[in-house]
Amino acid sequence: MTLFTEVVERYFARVHRDAGVIDALDLDVSPDGRSIAFTATVRTAEAPDPVYEAAVVDLATGALTRKGRGRKPRWTRDGAHLAWLGDDRVETVGHASRPQAVRRQRLPGAPEYLEWRPDGGALLVGVAEHGAERSDVDGSGRLPGGPSTGPSVSTGPDRTPGRGLWLVDADGGRPVRIPPVDRTIWQAAWAGPTAIVCVISDGSTESDWYEAELALLAPHTGTTRTLLRPATQIGLPAANPTGSLVSAVVGATSDRGLYGGELVVLRAADGESLAVETDGVDVTCARWESEDTVVFAGLRGLDTVIGRCSVTSGRSEVLWESEGTCGGLLPEVAVGGGVVACTTHSRRAAPALGVLAPDGTVRPSLSFARPRTAVPGEPAERLAWTAPDGQEIQGLLVTPSAPGPYPLVVNIHGGPVWAWRDEWAQRQPLVSLLVGQGYAVLSPNMRGSLGRGQKFVTAGLHDMGGADAGDLLAGVDALVAAGRVDDRRVAVTGNSYGGFMSAWLIAHSDRFAAAVARSPVTDWVSQHHTSNIPGFDRMCLDGDPLDPASDYRTRSPFYRARHVRTPVLLMAGAHDLATPPQQAAMFHRALRDHGRDSTLVIYPDEGHGVRAHASVVDQAARLLEFLDRHLGPAGET
Repeated sequence: MTLFTEVVERYFARVHRDAGVIDALDLDVSPDGRSIAFTATVRTAEAPDPVYEAAVVDLATGALTRKGRGRKPRWTRDGAHLAWLGDDRVETVGHASRPQAVRRQRLPGAPEYLEWRPDGGALLVGVAEHGAERSDVDGSGRLPGGPSTGPSVSTGPDRTPGRGLWLVDADGGRPVRIPPVDRTIWQAAWAGPTAIVCVISDGSTESDWYEAELALLAPHTGTTRTLLRPATQIGLPAANPTGSLVSAVVGATSDRGLYGGELVVLRAADGESLAVETDGVDVTCARWESEDTVVFAGLRGLDTVIGRCSVTSGRSEVLWESEGTCGGLLPEVAVGGGVVACTTHSRRAAPALGVLAPDGTVRPSLSFARPRTAVPGEPAERLAWTAPDGQEIQGLLVTPSAPGPYPLVVNIHGGPVWAWRDEWAQRQPLVSLLVGQGYAVLSPNMRGSLGRGQKFVTAGLHDMGGADAGDLLAGVDALVAAGRVDDRRVAVTGNSYGGFMSAWLIAHSDRFAAAVARSPVTDWVSQHHTSNIPGFDRMCLDGDPLDPASDYRTRSPFYRARHVRTPVLLMAGAHDLATPPQQAAMFHRALRDHGRDSTLVIYPDEGHGVRAHASVVDQAARLLEFLDRHLGPAGET
């Protein structure tokens, strides 16, 4: 594997050389519209693991001020102060031309988000207790600081350290816990000066989030009033400046932290829903611009859209639509001082922080392009093909610059409620590494993906391994029929749901010459009883987990191990609570018991997916070596 380790290390050495600040996330526009605060992602060749800093860019000059380690900076409504989160504290500074001292206030846990009270006198901070469970989007496992000695005892419903709200006085003093303390508050925002809109549940495990509700909280008494109890999931609570209207995004959602669906606006006084229109966009971010208007971002097909919705008229207008995209894991937007801002990027265009212009373009204010290695292969090509039942399926294809037909890797996203977009190549380094080695990469948005509405989402979410598997195989068939792909040299890979689907496909089809299943689910029966998110499988699968005739058994690749003929590489993190490493280990043992070609890799310091640079390098090198061995050399371009 040494050769491929060198290939991967050379790639990252070129990418990270003189990199510095490479991205801008968590944008917040100053009230006067002259500056944008953001989380700066910093990488260097000497320290390739990302470091996050609070930063501010002056829109008139492009001057960048780095405030130091931290994330999610937020302005007061008068723009006089800026606050951001550290690992265990809130940091606050006045915004003036001369340097000012930073005030640091520690918190009894890990702060996850913050928002200034409308009068600027205090900060609302969401804090996860020591030892609380991480979302799988954040790597799963537990936050540090929990109990480390003694036995773990369970006598009833699962309990774990939870999440709550704290009030931090701008002038100092001890942070104060906002009641109720016996419920979990997953997300929250001010709804005027005396109320908080929040996503709340009775339990504190990751699984309890799947049944959370939207409520209005009185911070002085801790009393709550339910505004909305959806049949699906809910996230991104927000309110207009006076708090008379609140909003949230509601939809069938597979992961806390990947919110997408319908924009819902309610009157805070009585919870009455107001009709709003978002032009067929699956909304992934919503910001109140005024008492009456919401600026939103989201996906429509493969396009990223930013729009503005009037609550009074219920109508919306598109402000920006692009084959490229904006934001982080999903499209994001920020508003303030009459400015609409986002961080745009595409496969060949590095992230650039910019402001929307009246003509529907984004005027760059700060580019993160560097004279780094060229992006290998062609631009991302949009594809559409027809599934066996006639449904149109979309995806992105990246090919080497040399002529085909190519060996193909089908790259399946997690969730499944997520979506591939035309995003900066270095956000998905695996694609660039594969294309650089001569492989074509198909990234499909099968049923269950965002961008096509809730009917499309639930068609995949409630039929995992059914129509969605047909969607994926049809995409391969279409490329083979077009003469673009070598029929004998097709592989499949994916993480989480993509790991499940990689295992599922080879248990039902001999189409693939190799499979790499990362952080997979292979047995829904044991997944339900060992994962920290049994709420997810209860939402998706029919029947009792212990009924051999239920989906839990019939949708599990584990029970079809003897049918597998494809060599498989299984990878997992030892600290993964969402898809425990035993899922990969069980499938590996079953395959080996039947004489099949299986390799198992467990990363001792990783959770859901690998994040540390050393683990990323090792995983990518093993994947390249495995494909080279089973598909034959692709030929470096």
